[in-house]
Amino acid sequence: MKEKISLKNVHLFIIFVGIIFVNLSIFHTNLWFDESYSVGMAGNSFRDIWEFGSHDVHPILYYYILHIISFITNNSILAFRIFSGIAITLTGILGFTHIRKDFGEKTGLIFSFLIYFSPINSVYANEIRMYAFAMFLVTLLAIYAYRLTKENKISYWIIFGITSLCSIYTHYYGLMAAGIINILLLLYFIKSKNKNAGITQICIGILQGILYLPWFICFVSQLNSVKKGFWINIEFPKTLIEILGFTFAGNLEFYIGAIISVLVLIYIVYVFIKNGKIKKNIPAVFAMLVYILVIFAAWAISKKMNSDILYYRYIFVVAGLEIFAISFMLAKGKKICTAIICTIILIMGIINNVSMVKENYSNANQEPIQYIKDNIQEGDVITFKDIGCGSVVAENFTKYTQYYYNEGNWGIEEAYKAFGSQMTTYVKPDFIDMNCKRRCWVIRYRLL
Repeated sequence: MKEKISLKNVHLFIIFVGIIFVNLSIFHTNLWFDESYSVGMAGNSFRDIWEFGSHDVHPILYYYILHIISFITNNSILAFRIFSGIAITLTGILGFTHIRKDFGEKTGLIFSFLIYFSPINSVYANEIRMYAFAMFLVTLLAIYAYRLTKENKISYWIIFGITSLCSIYTHYYGLMAAGIINILLLLYFIKSKNKNAGITQICIGILQGILYLPWFICFVSQLNSVKKGFWINIEFPKTLIEILGFTFAGNLEFYIGAIISVLVLIYIVYVFIKNGKIKKNIPAVFAMLVYILVIFAAWAISKKMNSDILYYRYIFVVAGLEIFAISFMLAKGKKICTAIICTIILIMGIINNVSMVKENYSNANQEPIQYIKDNIQEGDVITFKDIGCGSVVAENFTKYTQYYYNEGNWGIEEAYKAFGSQMTTYVKPDFIDMNCKRRCWVIRYRLL
């Protein structure tokens, strides 16, 4: 009893410190390209978000939520960023409210620790993108899928159905994860001859399909856009290193993270073998199976479409499952080994956070924007070739006419209408009327 009370208090302390740690670098208003697109989308109506989003490469639930936050907070960039921080915070709390109860004190404690102190989570708690929210949804979905194998409760089915539907409307890796989890759960009910649960599962699956139909046409259209190239072009060997390394690297060197990841995986495989029967490790097997199948599905689709969608950033959507599997096996390993692994991860997390705090709170971030604000005049025209820096300018200077030269002819004119009527996209190099008498700002990107 004393040990349980002690572990519970330690767990609560880790959550308290972890929430502060993982959110250290989020209180700033800097933007990069993808974030600026999120902010641009948030300022549009629900109808326009659906229209513009249908030409993007992601579903639209996250943008709908940002639109609501925008309405409440008057388009606060800080509020958008805090939402991602809240998603990571809630994922870590699942270690105490759900995983601790279902899989034991140690597993829950280690899960919360890894969620808060693994470098990658500090990165995505800081981004105005859907990845943190999607990870929370998929993790919660997997938890309730497992709970349904133990108890056929209506409340479990409701949460399972809602998180599954939200996952597929938040990110396409969420779609793959939800599909795989639904299939595995149905197979389990068939094998266990649980007829009632199996019928319920089929009905929920059909309902999800019906509710997804409105977006299905957009999904097919987006597949064609990605197939034509868009911007994703990644070599698999590089991606493999990124897949292995991103959890324990964050914004640091992928190869260092990959080495740590391989060592951790070797150890948990050792614990798995030493622990004996697969039945004792079913929760970890289930989590890793979904994680691996999502990666495999992304790889297979990439080969089929001849355009890579296997991207390490997207894999963050199912990172909660990987972290759970690691936590489950570490809880069964030797205390000294678990302590060493957690210490190494903590050190990496601290190094990553120090780097992020310095970068995010640097005054240099706002100097280019401030220079333009101090010198731009009414009627000036802004043009840019790099959409990354250009989109940030678009969000900061909405009252000025802007031209984006789409040299690669990506076919993103409709999607980029999210930035507003002030931005016009052109393909031809002579996109600016050189006879105009207005001053023209040429914004260029330079990597420091």
